[in-house]
Amino acid sequence: MTDQPEVATAYQDEWGAVTHEVYQAAESLREQAESYARAALGAEADGRTLLAKAAATVTRALEDRHEPIASLEAYLFQTYKRMVLAEAEKERARARILAERAGDASQNGHDASAELDQYILIEQLRRRMNQRTRMVFDLLALGHTFEEIGSKLGKSSRAIRNNYYEQVARLKQEIG
Repeated sequence: MTDQPEVATAYQDEWGAVTHEVYQAAESLREQAESYARAALGAEADGRTLLAKAAATVTRALEDRHEPIASLEAYLFQTYKRMVLAEAEKERARARILAERAGDASQNGHDASAELDQYILIEQLRRRMNQRTRMVFDLLALGHTFEEIGSKLGKSSRAIRNNYYEQVARLKQEIG
């Protein structure tokens, strides 16, 4: 949320509507949220994205609740921390799965240094991906199909597939 213009009214982002009061609370938490993301994820950009997602989630919660939220900033930051911790857990699970695969390959007689080189290359490519492409990549690596991913995200599998391959082509072009 660092380089975004001031919002005077509610707005719509990719996760849903965000009210002005929730946006203001998110802006007041921005530095604290970025610091938390650096510590938990090692990436401020992912933290900013999760803060925007948390703002949309809290806006929906405000609409659904019958009683007011006592401290909007505290509620928003708790929601944000849960999202960051869930993302960190996904990262650990992904790393664990990749490490297990590398270990299995070395036990099966594959060259361990080639496996490590491949792991490093995949990790470098993954870091260059935007958050949505990274999420699709991770789900594909875990064995999900584009149809399952589309169903989970509420989008068509064709749209997910096309966007994913466009992003991969962009990365290939960047790398050369």
